[in-house]
Amino acid sequence: IDHAHEMLRRAAIRSPDLPAVVADGHALPIPTASVDLVCFAQAWHWLDAVAGASEVHRVLRPHGRFAAWWSHARADGEEWFDVYWTAVSRACTGVSQDQRDTDWGTTMAGDGRFDVGTRVTIGWDRIMSVDQFMTEVASYSYVAALAPTARRDLLDELDTIFRRRFDGPMLVPYESWLWIATPHRAGARALADPELCRRSERRETR
Repeated sequence: IDHAHEMLRRAAIRSPDLPAVVADGHALPIPTASVDLVCFAQAWHWLDAVAGASEVHRVLRPHGRFAAWWSHARADGEEWFDVYWTAVSRACTGVSQDQRDTDWGTTMAGDGRFDVGTRVTIGWDRIMSVDQFMTEVASYSYVAALAPTARRDLLDELDTIFRRRFDGPMLVPYESWLWIATPHRAGARALADPELCRRSERRETR
């Protein structure tokens, strides 16, 4: 499920059996309490956290799970990588290396509908060509949003940085950060029913 029609069209060409659906994460085309797992791969941060968590809660079965993860290159300390990030930060106002460290798990609880587990960190090495990495970098929202000339200049600079360091395949250390959340059913009912909330408050004051 994604709202990007062209991206899903390409995915369906590569994987003909893929059930690709154009939709919004705030309004999933899924029946209530019908799925065991909802995943957001490098995408949860685009949603309004409260509205998104409410919709995920709606479609999950009582003992379902809500998972979200982000994967980022972690070649910190290697000269080419530090130069790469310096160039990106200079060209893309407000973008910094530290943004990779955002604790997105704190946003997955929504308005109390989920209990979020401890972050799981998975380290791995990615092998790819410079062209493949350039395609990925060009797709980053903060790069794609640049004016055409600034975008071209940045990509040319990054291409030079990468090719100066790698004369063949790139081997880049990555980390995937994963959070898994469990529906908080009682809390959700109280949020949805003011009378339940008042009853809870009365019990707590006794």
